[in-house]
Amino acid sequence: MSSWRIDILAGPPPEPTSPGVDRAIWELAAGLAGRQHRVRVLYPTATPTPPPPYRGVPGIPVPVVTSKRRPVPQAVEVARAAADCLEPDTDVVLGVDDRAVALRAPPRGRGPALALYLSSVPTDRLGPGSNGGATGFLDRLGGWMDQRTLRRLETEALGRAAVVWASSSATRDRLAQLHHLPTGRVRLLLPTLPDPDLTSPRAAARLALRIPQDVPVAAFIGHRPETQGLSIALDAFRRSRVFFPGARFLVVGSSPKADPGVLPLGVCDEATKAQALSAADLFLFPSQEAGPAYAVTEAMRYGVPALVSARVQLEGAEPKRQFRAVASDDPADYAAEFAELFADPGLRRRIGDAGRAYAEQFSGARNAEAVEQGLAARLSA
Repeated sequence: MSSWRIDILAGPPPEPTSPGVDRAIWELAAGLAGRQHRVRVLYPTATPTPPPPYRGVPGIPVPVVTSKRRPVPQAVEVARAAADCLEPDTDVVLGVDDRAVALRAPPRGRGPALALYLSSVPTDRLGPGSNGGATGFLDRLGGWMDQRTLRRLETEALGRAAVVWASSSATRDRLAQLHHLPTGRVRLLLPTLPDPDLTSPRAAARLALRIPQDVPVAAFIGHRPETQGLSIALDAFRRSRVFFPGARFLVVGSSPKADPGVLPLGVCDEATKAQALSAADLFLFPSQEAGPAYAVTEAMRYGVPALVSARVQLEGAEPKRQFRAVASDDPADYAAEFAELFADPGLRRRIGDAGRAYAEQFSGARNAEAVEQGLAARLSA
């Protein structure tokens, strides 16, 4: 397959606290670059200095200085500025979420092919309070105007796009419902996750983190502890530690108060996060938010069995075989699952291996190949 020139309009290069969708897009870009395509990521910023390449992918700052508070006018302004940064020989421009539907690509046959990647339906994210947090009459009027504008932009963009991808079947079905798209018009492309860093195997990772080799270890990763269920996880760990006195609980991304067996790692670099996942016997995520959780699938890529709330959506995964879910928010129910998994290494291994096999579909190489297949017919034409 020939090499393509692909420009992606997305968010800035990811940092440890970046939302999962931002990291997923840059990981997809890296996967495409690894297959010998020339890939750039255009992102809006008031800082014109380009960042260092992210895994070989250059970031192109799109200079945007706006005083607009409402999200739709902001997205339109960003998309217009990004269109000026496209190179004449670009084969594909891939837009992500709100910026995707606002992006004006040339008519077909007279410029780059337009592709869209939607992690959710942009119109659905607009509601009361989206206009800078205000909830008065002008806010409601602005929100109503934004919804009408964004719905029109969505319809136009979906009509122009050569390929449309959704990050979940729920988003794909919602797009079909709102825009009456024919079956197969929207393809499913699960988020791209970093490949596991296996440079520190279990024994080395525990040594680096000063954890004994023979104690059970659970891990949690989250930057929003209130909504991601850290308090439930800590309470469940305390209860389970009665039966496993030497157990450790690694907390990445947050810094809870000192507690026996709890090791807060805070906001750390990728290498330390990889050590935590390599050292863990179990990944705990009692999320209070409904939807996908990138931290869970990232842990599954390391072969760590996941224990999650029933709110966590794992596209296509089989409960009990590839992960464990708890229906309630009672820490005692999580502690009971803890005890069973901690006490049965064979069960942990079976769930961890099955989860790792499931999570392979989130790899950059697989998703880059899926993007190539989706674009091949359009670009060859």
